[in-house]
Amino acid sequence: MEMTEGLIQELMNFLDSSLTSYHAVENIEKTLLQAAFTALSEKKLWTLDQGGSYFVARNDSSVMAFRLPDCELGQIKGFHVYAAHSDSPAFKVKENPELDREGVYVSVNTEPYGKMILSTWLDRPLTIAGRVCVEEAGEIVTKTVRLKDNLCMIPNLAIHMNANMNSGVAFSAQSDMLPLLTMGDPAHRGSASKGTLCALLADALGTQDILSYDLYVENCERAVLAGAKDEFIMTPRYDDLACVFAGLQGLLQGKPSQYIDVLAVFDNEEVGSLTRQGADSTFFRDTLENIAAGFGVDSRIYRTWMADSLMLSADNGHACHPNQGGKADPTNRPYLNNGVVLKYHGGQKYATDAFSAAYVKRLCRDNDIPLQIYANNSDIPGGRTLGNLAMTQVSMAAADIGLPQLAMHSAYETGGTRDIMALTRLASLFFAQ
Repeated sequence: MEMTEGLIQELMNFLDSSLTSYHAVENIEKTLLQAAFTALSEKKLWTLDQGGSYFVARNDSSVMAFRLPDCELGQIKGFHVYAAHSDSPAFKVKENPELDREGVYVSVNTEPYGKMILSTWLDRPLTIAGRVCVEEAGEIVTKTVRLKDNLCMIPNLAIHMNANMNSGVAFSAQSDMLPLLTMGDPAHRGSASKGTLCALLADALGTQDILSYDLYVENCERAVLAGAKDEFIMTPRYDDLACVFAGLQGLLQGKPSQYIDVLAVFDNEEVGSLTRQGADSTFFRDTLENIAAGFGVDSRIYRTWMADSLMLSADNGHACHPNQGGKADPTNRPYLNNGVVLKYHGGQKYATDAFSAAYVKRLCRDNDIPLQIYANNSDIPGGRTLGNLAMTQVSMAAADIGLPQLAMHSAYETGGTRDIMALTRLASLFFAQ
């Protein structure tokens, strides 16, 4: 129980401090460095050692960490890859961000990043976080930034002004969902003061010379335990940072035997993965090829490695809802705290097939890891995730897994506290093969 409680607290700390994909990758890198991993650069050739541990980042928001088995080169069979994503739905801050509202208020001009349940963002304490580009010694450098908690909010409209509020409301992202940042100077009513956000960024970074930014309005509420027995966790960004956390813990705990262990954390899954750091980019393929080149392995051996490789694509799945059970599949109905989810899709939006499913089922069966099956209700099309997108660049067997959760893409999601232990054990055993 103590191990579970300690793991949950570490997860909550990771969620609280990883407001954006940039912060998540920064936190992952700090953890890897503390565990004696070596940072690599895509701009340099790699020389790798047997038994070594390394990582490489792209765009500050995606990272590949890998551990090499301490065996002869000829004994290496292939790659064991655990993939997840660092991004979550939020509001992206536009350029020229401040809007004069009524000559009194200053709001932030934003646009949705990813599919989100808009109503869940109303009347919550929000902050602004991300990365900022500045010039230092003639070079463009990036810095993560997180402004103060409770910096802004998106106020709801009173029910007195919309009597049909509880019958369903359509929200305009441009008109209804703009965060309120500050008030203008009362002495100059009719001319709301601007420049507040730039001033806050300058104070946080200690420089006025800000060239550009990738900033997001984020829910700054902390992760909490909930339920009569603390069996639930409520938190922002559970999808998919909980899977990222489990994979990172698994990589640190598992010691590779004859496979090269790879933790692949991609950005931009929520918007299609079509960026240079997404799952549909060359980042994954480039990293695997660089590993082979760092060992001096030619393309023939590399292809044999690929033929014996396996990916676990870890992204959360929908738990059967306590009030909306009819939305779930009739026979494949995952529940919170009932274990890892193995996901299937007839249209191949998930990569699971009989072979990869058999691998996961056997690993769970032999190690008493609870496993449950997810499939969409056939009348409700679901989303896709990383597995098949990554396979457009590199072909290997793959299974889609994840954690069951409620309220996916809400500003505040709900998961089960026992499930994270199951996924962490699965990741560590997978990496120990």
